[in-house]
Amino acid sequence: MKNIFVKALVAPVLLSAFVVAEGAQAQEFNTLAQVGDYASESTDLGQVTSVSQLRDVRPTDWAFQALQSLVERYGCIAGYPDGTFRGNRAMTRYEFAAGLNACLDRVNELIASATADLVTQEDLAVLQRLQEEFQAELATLRGRVDALEARTAELEANQFSTTTKLSGKVIFDLGSVFAGESDGPGSDAEDEVVLASRLRLRLKTSFTGKDELRTRLSSSNFGGYASRFEGDNSLDGADGAQDSSGDNTFELEELYYRFPVGPGKAFVGTLNVDFDNIVPTRNNLSLKYAFLDFFQSDPGIFETDRGTGFGYSLPLGKRLNLSAAYLADDGDASSAGDDNGLTGGSNTALAQVTFNPTDRLTGTFAYARTYDPDGASTTGVRRGTDLARRPFADANGDRTATRGNNFSLTASYKLPRLDLSGYVGFSNFEEIDTDDNADVLRYAVNVGFPDLFREGNYGGFGVGVQPHVTGGDVGDEDAPLAAEVYYSHKLNSNIKIQPQLFFISNPDGDDGNDSIWAGSVKTTFSF
Repeated sequence: MKNIFVKALVAPVLLSAFVVAEGAQAQEFNTLAQVGDYASESTDLGQVTSVSQLRDVRPTDWAFQALQSLVERYGCIAGYPDGTFRGNRAMTRYEFAAGLNACLDRVNELIASATADLVTQEDLAVLQRLQEEFQAELATLRGRVDALEARTAELEANQFSTTTKLSGKVIFDLGSVFAGESDGPGSDAEDEVVLASRLRLRLKTSFTGKDELRTRLSSSNFGGYASRFEGDNSLDGADGAQDSSGDNTFELEELYYRFPVGPGKAFVGTLNVDFDNIVPTRNNLSLKYAFLDFFQSDPGIFETDRGTGFGYSLPLGKRLNLSAAYLADDGDASSAGDDNGLTGGSNTALAQVTFNPTDRLTGTFAYARTYDPDGASTTGVRRGTDLARRPFADANGDRTATRGNNFSLTASYKLPRLDLSGYVGFSNFEEIDTDDNADVLRYAVNVGFPDLFREGNYGGFGVGVQPHVTGGDVGDEDAPLAAEVYYSHKLNSNIKIQPQLFFISNPDGDDGNDSIWAGSVKTTFSF
């Protein structure tokens, strides 16, 4: 048994301090280790009325008898509900001092509240004698608590915010597209090795404890793998998960607010709101580490309009969730001088059913209805072959208004040492003026290995077929098979290094194009 009585005195102070200090900062109080051991269990304490109820405290001297009498009179010591200290030896002098200090505080409270007549002269004399006997222990104990309170006050005065938490992630990517074509001869990959970076700062603000205002700032000089080909046709199917082209300009990248409404949560946002901000996602780490963006989520659903919109997520018990959202291109929706507005420009209405029959298994069915007006940059899927992205473009590249129906089935299964996930998606697009249509298919499977070779590391691979046109009035394409492999090595809780490699055959849906090989070493710093 250690210094159990210390809980009675310092548990409330320590608990409030540890809430402010939050984890690592609390470790600075190494000199309070003995006190802290007992504060950490203070939630189990219950009030007792007599020292004799604490069965493992032995009355061996006059001091115990004196303190027992004070405790019974003034009720100033707490113990465990079962009446024990969970130990088999007598209390130490520090434990006794903590109990004595609790009684001193209780007597002071009575005096301050004008009930001093309850405190007898005899008790005051006993307290004075006990103070003299345990003067050194009381001084040490109070000094330690004073230091803790001072440090707590300093942390409160200098904390970032009482409502907002700041986190950040920096990615360094050293890599290259080694070989491949995107559009036949003359569209070879630019195979120079490139070192690029991306920084994101995320602010999570809560005003009630149940809501969240999400703000994300970003800066990048990473052009991405899809743009590393000569000629006019870039290859969106080779987009990496960390791709974020820019010129190192710091900008607001994401802004939305989530708050409870009835049994569910509502969402409203004005910048880069994505469907996966609203719906439950698959509980699978392989989606977090995947190299190609195509493997992380179905681009026919999650790569539709990202921008301004609103949504609602409704849990139906523990195993079922219904979610719906409406998203519009933020350039159209936010411009007062644009006649497209929130509904006239590119927009998507989405719905998803999420089912969790067990804690390990998650399945979803999603539907997205898309609309793109004349001249929209993309009128088909947002990732994939050029024809899948712009199925009705004419010889000059002009695009007319298009409607799309997008369907997706996903599943994931999580084991202690194995993650399995996959999806299959199908879309049908219709050119409004001519009624021409195009069918687009895609699917992928991911396999991940948590704690591979070492705790905290993660390895995995994925195989799939990228979005490509399989039928309709615009013809069909060769299936662009994609594969990737990666291994994330955890250096510490803040730094990870991930070598990764991907391969695409029949790039852009054309078996005449040379296969693409690309790889990089990604270093991620999180704080």
